[in-house]
Amino acid sequence: MMTAKATRIATLAAMTLALALPAMAAVTSRADNLAHPRGWSAMEGMTPGAVARMAQTLPLSAQATGDQPWCDRQTAMAQALADDFGERKVATGAQGIALWGSDRMGTWTMVLERADATSCVIASGVGYSDRTSPQVFFGTSGLNG
Repeated sequence: MMTAKATRIATLAAMTLALALPAMAAVTSRADNLAHPRGWSAMEGMTPGAVARMAQTLPLSAQATGDQPWCDRQTAMAQALADDFGERKVATGAQGIALWGSDRMGTWTMVLERADATSCVIASGVGYSDRTSPQVFFGTSGLNG
């Protein structure tokens, strides 16, 4: 038999759990991600377009003095996207913005490719499929492909 104190603690724990569960992130299935691709800007509070404009003049992240999206040499960026996410370059849109995607992982990344051989991540997301038009991901990012 539980004591009064143990009952209060159990009740409080159950109430806390009941209140916290809706606030927890829901797990989304691969099928739902494929049906409804989602994406996020590389910088909180900024649109991917604003990040792309800012990234035109950013230094490599290793040389940055403030908060910025990840910028690196194009070869290093390509290697990291391939190794870490299984992504490959699948399309290039307007203003030097490339879409990288992985059918296997279901991830995608928008990368600004600059003339100085620097690349900067401007957005990323889930729901990538080789069967989906790249325009869907440019649109999800708010960018014109």
